[in-house]
Amino acid sequence: MERNRIVEGLRKIIAEELDVAAPAELNESDRLNEDLNLDSIMILQLAVYIEEYFEVAFPEDDVDPGVFATVGSLTDFIVALHVPGAALR
Repeated sequence: MERNRIVEGLRKIIAEELDVAAPAELNESDRLNEDLNLDSIMILQLAVYIEEYFEVAFPEDDVDPGVFATVGSLTDFIVALHVPGAALR
């Protein structure tokens, strides 16, 4: 899956589903809390929307909170979910 498609999908989810004023273009360095102003509840909602939008399932084990640090770290995680047998952080 292409990274730019994932980043654009994340922007769409944040703007349309979470109703947050997202910039026209997200950068992988954008921080979810500090730059995009997503709180912990929004992050949980984002995880649900990611599963639906990208047709992936988050592992049942604990997910490293660092996955939700930046757009780039979240993109890396989504890419890994699409690769069978990939190690998830």
